[in-house]
Amino acid sequence: MKQSLQEQHGATIYQYKLVKRKVIRPELMSSHIMTVAILLGFLLLMFGMDGLFSWLIGFAIVQLVHSLILLLTFIRVEEAADRKWVWGIKPPWFGFKPANDIRLGLFRRVHRHLFWIGLCLEAILYPWVTESMMISIVFWHFWLLAPRLLLSFSFRKQMKEGLLRLQKYEASYYHS
Repeated sequence: MKQSLQEQHGATIYQYKLVKRKVIRPELMSSHIMTVAILLGFLLLMFGMDGLFSWLIGFAIVQLVHSLILLLTFIRVEEAADRKWVWGIKPPWFGFKPANDIRLGLFRRVHRHLFWIGLCLEAILYPWVTESMMISIVFWHFWLLAPRLLLSFSFRKQMKEGLLRLQKYEASYYHS
């Protein structure tokens, strides 16, 4: 038996208004992807096949570190929907991204943790990894987080209680 919204007691309806939309231009995405090819070319020229292996293994190491940091960060998150993140390879959202809309404050906090803790872990690895591996790990770390950090920067004046929606070629900020 369906009831109208007026008849439902305690029903909550969320109405959000679009405050800001950031469209990601194709030129920006293609230049972002081209930096990967430039790094691969540099590593191959400087280090040969070791550079290629460092390029591949560095990507895997950074993804592993990011997933561990995400798991540790989400221990303190109350909402189960906020903990649901997916891994993808669709530009510009390579790596982990929220599966649903996410509060802007949580998005900023998670990526701040990813950036700084990841950088600290890379610094800890420095004495034990080769030069090509270190270049690769640092590059992949910055490369994967660059679109998200730029997005956080572009929405810096918005209130952190609003919702952020990441779509294929745009990001939208909504507030009630």
